[in-house]
Amino acid sequence: MPFSPRPDGQVTPALDDVNEVIRDLMDQPADEQRSATYAELLAQWAEVGRDNVAPAA
Repeated sequence: MPFSPRPDGQVTPALDDVNEVIRDLMDQPADEQRSATYAELLAQWAEVGRDNVAPAA
């Protein structure tokens, strides 16, 4: 997923993409595979989101 920070503080396309995949995943039946995939997606979300945070003044 491409990452491009936005100066206006809006969510990046990459973060939107991960969120969409997570939403789609939650429509699937709960099982061990879904749990493992969810954990992986949360790690991706955290990585992309970390790059989207502006430093404090």
